[in-house]
Amino acid sequence: MDKCMVIGKAIERIANDYDLTIDTVKKAIDKSRFPLDFDLMVEEGSFCFRGPDEESKADNASICMASKILANKGVQENILPIICKRIEAWDHENIEDLLDMIRKIISIMELNPDDHTLIETCVLDINNLPSEVIPKDMIPHYRIWAMDKKGMCLVGDDANKVVHIDNIPRKM
Repeated sequence: MDKCMVIGKAIERIANDYDLTIDTVKKAIDKSRFPLDFDLMVEEGSFCFRGPDEESKADNASICMASKILANKGVQENILPIICKRIEAWDHENIEDLLDMIRKIISIMELNPDDHTLIETCVLDINNLPSEVIPKDMIPHYRIWAMDKKGMCLVGDDANKVVHIDNIPRKM
């Protein structure tokens, strides 16, 4: 199996999954404070080189390699701020877009949970997400994290559910 092809596919996978350019991912790797040892990563991930043909083997190996690349703290330090800036610049049009960006941050941070105990790791204040103005007459115990222009709200203890504002209880 061609190691360079697997690394290339892994970089492409990261770029596609996180809406980044291939150059951005390559720069994150190059700028990492913790250099990646691709030879060791391939050796450790050799169990991923499975499949009926070379293309399938390379695709499977690229999944493992992409996770290993994203687990690198230095790569995370370079990629997380990009996604966090996107959250800060969210246009309030579709709450699903905001939720998707939050999920992307979390999926990266979960690769090294001890290093990212709080979402503030990427200088994002989860209590002050960009949002349309949320009505003041909402029941206080029902947490609304953000709302889009159509009234769809990001709610739940973990900011992981979407509900329309009309379906959220209001004070009497």
